[in-house]
Amino acid sequence: MNLLIVVADTFEFKDGTLHFAPALPHEVAEQVQLKQGDELELRRPDGTTVRTRLYGLDFLTPSHGRMGLSVNKPLTKADVPVGTEVWKVG
Repeated sequence: MNLLIVVADTFEFKDGTLHFAPALPHEVAEQVQLKQGDELELRRPDGTTVRTRLYGLDFLTPSHGRMGLSVNKPLTKADVPVGTEVWKVG
């Protein structure tokens, strides 16, 4: 498994997608060959974990060499507290 980010904030859009801050450096995404549909493990500060799939990569403007990560329902903002580690599985 590869640690991608530690969540500092989560934004829930009206369509139900969750978008995480901070954004992921492009170099890290390339190194782990990150793509839509990859399995992620979210390790919460309380020690619990949840598995989900990467819904999408957010291409930011300006990017500053970074891209955002998003997941989809059934997860909500309450499911991903600040301090949650986002790991790529496999």
